[in-house]
Parts: sequence; C-alpha cells; structure tokens
Amino acid sequence: MFERILKVFTEVTGVENPDITPKTKINKIPELSSLGVVQLICGLEDEFDVEIPNSVLKKIKTVGDVVKFLEKNAD
Repeated sequence: MFERILKVFTEVTGVENPDITPKTKINKIPELSSLGVVQLICGLEDEFDVEIPNSVLKKIKTVGDVVKFLEKNAD
C-alpha cells in the first residue's frame, strides 16, 4: 500500500525515492504545491480506484491518514 502511494507521489512530483514516512505531514512536503496536492489526490483516486470525499480530505493531515483511508476503502 505505502509503496503504491510513493509511486503516485513520484509520478506527480518527479522525485525518486522521496523521504516520506507515514508521519509526514502532507502540507509540509516541499515538493507539493497546492496544485501538486490536488494532482496527488487525483492520482491516488485513479491508482486505488476510489473517490476521496471532500469531508475526508479535510481530515487528512499525514501520509499515514491517507494509508488508513485507502486500507479501509480501496479495492
């Protein structure tokens, strides 16, 4: 799961082997602009064939939060 998230991150930012852990705060990732965050969310939705509702997006603060959501909701 985490490896697939990193793959999407790399596709969005072009950064190979990013220094990201589940505790990394999404708004503190220097490679992600606000547009990059939107692209990351869209990429994750495509990769995991899931829709992440706005109500959930407001609660997601860390990469670990993304992992938890996807583990519960992705196919």
